[in-house]
Amino acid sequence: MSKENVFTFLTNAAKDEQLKSQLENAANQAEVVDVANEAGYQFSSENVDEALNHLKKEPGFFGALAEAVLEIFSPSHDDYPATGIQPFSGDTPSK
Repeated sequence: MSKENVFTFLTNAAKDEQLKSQLENAANQAEVVDVANEAGYQFSSENVDEALNHLKKEPGFFGALAEAVLEIFSPSHDDYPATGIQPFSGDTPSK
């Protein structure tokens, strides 16, 4: 049941700006657990490990994670100009 509490907490934290802010300031897993426990979600660091191991076994987990990272860091979500950074075309051939 506590593994499910981890998933519930993370889902709710994604929607709650205050929890999200507290998680952004957490330096380690123990601090994440403390934030969750203070917010009324009861689980331990071991439960977080269980939840992560469960996610790792889900088909497509790493693909979805990679897509999320690319979405977050794509040029439309940063301070790059609208055209983005131009790719490096390589050194000019030497004669």
